[in-house]
Amino acid sequence: MIHSSKPTRTGLPTYQPSYTPIVAQPKGPDLLRRLGIHRFVRWKYSRLVFQIPLLVLSLIAVVDGFTGRQLAPRNMATVSVWLHYRGLVVIALAVFGNAFCAACPLMLTRHVSMRLERLLPFKLRYPKFLKNKYLAAIILLFFFFSYEYFDLWASPWLTAWLVVGYFGAALLVDTLFPKGTFCKYLCPLGQFNFMFASASPTQITAVNHDVCRTCTEKPCLHGRHTGTSEQEAENVSQSAFIPLAEVVNPNGNGNFPGCETNLFVPTMQSNMDCTMCFNCLRACPYDNVALTVRSPLWEWTHSPWQQRGKFALMVMAICLTSWGLLNALAMITPFFAFAEWLAETLNTYNEALLLGLLFTLVTVVGLAVTFTTAHFADVLGKGEQPQEQVSLAEAVLRWGYVVVALGFGFWTAHYLFHFLTGALSIIPVFEHFFWYRGANLDPNWRLARMVPNAWLFPITASITGVYGLLAMWVTVKISLRDYGLERGVIAMWPMLIYVLVFTAIGLVLLAQPMEMRGTIFGPVGG
Repeated sequence: MIHSSKPTRTGLPTYQPSYTPIVAQPKGPDLLRRLGIHRFVRWKYSRLVFQIPLLVLSLIAVVDGFTGRQLAPRNMATVSVWLHYRGLVVIALAVFGNAFCAACPLMLTRHVSMRLERLLPFKLRYPKFLKNKYLAAIILLFFFFSYEYFDLWASPWLTAWLVVGYFGAALLVDTLFPKGTFCKYLCPLGQFNFMFASASPTQITAVNHDVCRTCTEKPCLHGRHTGTSEQEAENVSQSAFIPLAEVVNPNGNGNFPGCETNLFVPTMQSNMDCTMCFNCLRACPYDNVALTVRSPLWEWTHSPWQQRGKFALMVMAICLTSWGLLNALAMITPFFAFAEWLAETLNTYNEALLLGLLFTLVTVVGLAVTFTTAHFADVLGKGEQPQEQVSLAEAVLRWGYVVVALGFGFWTAHYLFHFLTGALSIIPVFEHFFWYRGANLDPNWRLARMVPNAWLFPITASITGVYGLLAMWVTVKISLRDYGLERGVIAMWPMLIYVLVFTAIGLVLLAQPMEMRGTIFGPVGG
């Protein structure tokens, strides 16, 4: 690292040995420098290196979905999307960060949208009343409902259309509205990644906050252009012009876009809305951005959503956790018995109506139980103070992080259950793609499971249990932080009971024989 007080063109220092933080940020090592890939990530085309392979895989999935055998366990569309993508997403979130948004091939449509928007007479503004997570939660609900109603895991053709629709939606939204709108407010996969990146052991931070404090152009936020003249920069972009000589560790000429979801590096306390595209790292002329290693508990115990995003974020988190239970419940025998009973009771077998009622029931119960428990915990914490001083929104924002920890643990356990039962199947399915089109290959369909069946429940139960313990630790930290030792010991008990009940429900679900969607196996139990 360079330490210098030499001013740049704008009077900015490059680095200072000490600094005053703008906000509290993790203080761990820079993972990119530790891995020796910092210089590569600063390269202008580094993101493209990861996007191209995923684009090729997406195209193969679409081609196979439309023209291949409509047998889910032998089609790239269903196997890659519903088995491998979901399993690898939660693994990446747990051990690294939001890697799949970082390599998202949908963003390759941005070059097309930039050309198309020049044909429009004006750029639309995204409505202010939609700049929250309520619409994102509704889209997520529709996504999970569609997954169940249309049996997407069993239909390569519909899965291919879903992929095409994703690319089309990204192109349309980013053409009509400011760039980043689709990622930040609309993409359901992105919202899932944003929400549970709160569990990730890394976060974008500033190396030296004094550099950011005196920086007037904010290239990490607005972008940077480095070229031969400032006039050239004005002609090609709205980015700040920074001569190459003033760039610490120069990473090339041209336009370097800033953060498309409007995150300013030194004020980031959360991974929410961060696609980990590293635009900020490439655009910063002072090489003042790091991917800092942090505790997975850091975000949950620092409560950053109370300052940004607020109540809508917690509502979406609680709903997403509740839908995680329903997603697993819909794959076990007791669910089918309950659905049959409900259909006979209501005298209807309209699947859309029944699924809609089930999603509504789970959503309402999840929100009601969480709100009530959080409110009761705050009542106990405030003690002798009048009950009307206890704000429901404040209580949910305080204790909702406990639910996020539980939700991530259960989604991870569930997705890994399926991933481990069929991870190696991608090899014969990939071979089958070419065999079906005339290649001289002999797919080995015996390849499927990564671990024996007997290991599945211990692995998934361990993950659920570990995150249950972490949720308890978060509960204790929050209660002692906000209410002190005397009242905190009392306030934590409603949430601790909530954690125990949720964890028990999760373990019971994972112990049931589960429908093996998208694989060649029948139901597999723990």
